[in-house]
Amino acid sequence: MFKLMGAYTFNKSLINDNGLEFIKLFGTGSRDGFSLIPDFSSYVIITSWKNDHFRKKFINKNSIINEIISRSSSRIEIKIDPYSFTGSWNGINPFKNASSYNGGKILVITRARVKFNKLVNFLFNTSLAARSIKSHNGAEFYKGIGELPIIEQATISIWKSEQIMRDFAYSDTNHIKIINKARKDKWYSEELFVRSNILSLKEYN
Repeated sequence: MFKLMGAYTFNKSLINDNGLEFIKLFGTGSRDGFSLIPDFSSYVIITSWKNDHFRKKFINKNSIINEIISRSSSRIEIKIDPYSFTGSWNGINPFKNASSYNGGKILVITRARVKFNKLVNFLFNTSLAARSIKSHNGAEFYKGIGELPIIEQATISIWKSEQIMRDFAYSDTNHIKIINKARKDKWYSEELFVRSNILSLKEYN
């Protein structure tokens, strides 16, 4: 799997496809998902499409994606409907969408490019972030993911409701402390925060 994703890194045309507006491939962190030690059993792909027809065609016919799927012992496919988004990812926001919160579970994506001279400060606080979210009731899933080790970081989390996520974001002492440090010390050169309705979640074994 790592070899296949590495091939894409050096030749992005391998996965370019009609209707594909955005794609990112990620490795993940081990243990609580925020460890510097990679989890070589788990990978993430985030895509955005003009419509679902193009996505289905891609999954059915793209040779690289099919090889990735064939080598996977299991996979989870989540379709999302972004309704709140701020910031950018490589200069664009691929999650712009006319929608609103539908009252159910939500998926949150956070992404940041860490400034090189802030890496030590950032890394020192990641374990605090992991402990903080792990202890909060209502976070059903969370995982640290990355395009590049340490520098290009992101997280994916699933929450029972938007209110529960808000309670954590704006009331958890450790989380607030980290956010304030990030702003005060200007850890990031670019960041993005996205909230999404979950339209479907399918597991394949």
